[in-house]
Amino acid sequence: MKIIDVTLRDGGHAVNFNWNFAFAKNCYNMLSKIPEIKFIELGYWKQTNKSQHPFYNLNYDFVKKITGEKKLKNVSIMIDYHYCSKNILDYPTNEQKEIGMIRVCSRKEDIKQALEFVEKLKRHTKINVSFNVFNVVNYSTSELVNTCKLIAKYKMDYVYFADTHGSMDLSKLFGKFNKVIRLLKKSRKKVGMHLHEHSGRGYFNFRQLEKYKIFMSDASIKGMGKGFGNLRLEHIINSKHLSKLAEFINKYNAILTMPPNPYTLITSKYGITDNYAAQAKQLMLPMDKFDRFASNVKGIKRDSFNKKLLLKK
Repeated sequence: MKIIDVTLRDGGHAVNFNWNFAFAKNCYNMLSKIPEIKFIELGYWKQTNKSQHPFYNLNYDFVKKITGEKKLKNVSIMIDYHYCSKNILDYPTNEQKEIGMIRVCSRKEDIKQALEFVEKLKRHTKINVSFNVFNVVNYSTSELVNTCKLIAKYKMDYVYFADTHGSMDLSKLFGKFNKVIRLLKKSRKKVGMHLHEHSGRGYFNFRQLEKYKIFMSDASIKGMGKGFGNLRLEHIINSKHLSKLAEFINKYNAILTMPPNPYTLITSKYGITDNYAAQAKQLMLPMDKFDRFASNVKGIKRDSFNKKLLLKK
């Protein structure tokens, strides 16, 4: 199993993407020494709408500072198609030797335009490109099959399925995924999975991946990530590297901490974005009222946060 570590990128949600620089640099160096970690995702590339901090607005000079200009090609960067620049010239190319992967995540309503963007990005950058399907549980079987038939027509290297809101139970979805994974592999795309722990199923779902012939997964140190976090890296790496990781956790335990938000249990229950959970926590809503609200969030509002929606209730 190969791993993309997402501690600095997905874990950035817990610190508003404002990591201590020395911590981030040491994190990159430590993770680079673990063989099964294929890529280390540093953050988002030049997306200024949510946070002004550097790990949400990566540029090449900052990447070089983190890596110490080591040309390992093991850096991954994330682009959220919904918010990113659509100018292909804004993105790094294969000439910049630190970056080995660009991942583009797409909501259901953006799929066609995002795929066209990904193919242009692949031609321009000549770097490994992954298309990440956002909140895969929001797709019916027929929707997922049709989406993957479309994905198969475009040029990219990887396809990732994201359990964005942590509500997936892979043991119940064999029929749904088995067909689409075969389809994507036939079109010579590697398949990976991004798992969350909102409902406590992250490691359980990870143990299902070999059955689906998926041999690539995201993970993060101590599960650092949005909501209740991700699949924990320390639960899945080879035990001979565990002492190195444990030493790092011991040193930076205070930084590797996520503020709890019990409202996320409700957003996971209904498979909706945990931005609603963050807003509910700020408003100190009664949990039963938030549960009723979450049960009625439909359509694109499940994935695309609308802050006015909860205020109407």
